[in-house]
Amino acid sequence: MSHSLRGTVGRSLLKTITPLWLLACLLVGLLAHHEVSELYDEQQQLFARQLYHTLPQLKSGASNARHEENADHQAVAIWDGQARALVADTDGMQLSPRPGFTGFVTSLHDKEIWRVYYYSGEQGTVAVAQEEGERWELMRGLLLTQLLWLIILPVAMLAIWWALGRGLSPLVLIRQQLQQRSTDDDTPLPTDVPSEIRPLIDAMNQLIARVASTLQHERRFTADAAHELRSPLAGLRVQAELVQLLDEPAARQAAIGKVLASVDRASHLVDELLALSRLEQQQTLPFAPLSWPAIAEQAMAEVAAAATQRGTRLCLQLDGHGPLADGDASLLQLLLRNLLDNAVRYSPPGSQVALQIGPQQIQVLDNGPGIAAEHLARIGERFYRPAGQDASGSGLGLSIVGRIASLHRLQLAWHNRPEGGLCVTLQPRATQ
Repeated sequence: MSHSLRGTVGRSLLKTITPLWLLACLLVGLLAHHEVSELYDEQQQLFARQLYHTLPQLKSGASNARHEENADHQAVAIWDGQARALVADTDGMQLSPRPGFTGFVTSLHDKEIWRVYYYSGEQGTVAVAQEEGERWELMRGLLLTQLLWLIILPVAMLAIWWALGRGLSPLVLIRQQLQQRSTDDDTPLPTDVPSEIRPLIDAMNQLIARVASTLQHERRFTADAAHELRSPLAGLRVQAELVQLLDEPAARQAAIGKVLASVDRASHLVDELLALSRLEQQQTLPFAPLSWPAIAEQAMAEVAAAATQRGTRLCLQLDGHGPLADGDASLLQLLLRNLLDNAVRYSPPGSQVALQIGPQQIQVLDNGPGIAAEHLARIGERFYRPAGQDASGSGLGLSIVGRIASLHRLQLAWHNRPEGGLCVTLQPRATQ
């Protein structure tokens, strides 16, 4: 089920911000209560001490207690040493004297909670009281600022929604480019995107490159198959028509033999095309420990029949282990078989083909005519066969060898031997 990235981010932010906001309100409320209470308590203490120092003047200046009107939610009361009231406002008249007591008390007057501070000394007692509601009113003002976030939050969410849309706009552009792109367009997608999206674009570019490479391989295979099979199939048709026209059994049998040989060549060509196509699409191989004696013996066994038919002697020289400890045994066997088969077919009858495997290199040596210098640079190209070759072939064998060598990081080289013949060498590539 698809879902909106912006919707997901918005819901996640709401689920995160809401409890954090409630927690912040609670912490602000607790902190505000502590600070406001501390501030008002200090004011009450300071005011009470100041009033206490006026006790001598109050005693000498008035014989009767004075009562004052006060409507500021505060109360003041002063008593002399005998607990006689000297000064008391309207609310202060409700306060009871506490001779000798200094400190805070909480009392209830007219259904209001009062915070009262008493300060006592030899001269008398002073009481300064304040309604708790005054403190809560200030705290409500402080907490009201937190409620403003309820108004700011929707605006912030809209801003985040817009910012996410702006940040994701490169994806919209890339989607449009992909919709308009042709199937064979291997142009990489633009990488001028936010860093969070860059890995996705890089992966898509790698996928585009792999798809383009696959399409290129398929087209090359189709073109190669169509080009190379055209002549064998035309020859088969001619030979099949010839078989229909021949009445003599011997001639008819000879024509059928040519048909079968042409079928074998076409089948071999198709096998090589398929093998090369698969190898070109592979980038890595499942390597495993190699047994070079088994690989070499199997490769030589596969060309033994052709060598016996031409009177060619096969020679294997195995010095310890090969140049690779790990690799794909089946592909390396195919590599050696193609090299040996190539050497047997292009060497004169009765010659020798040697396979030498050592820890530093692999060599295949023959006694054939070698290759002219002007053709050496093109050996290994697809379907390339030097002019004047009598042996049949498709020109794909060494292309397959080159690809297998590349997958195993082996360097392939060939040169003419001074004593005559060709030497093919495989060596591990130097690490960078």
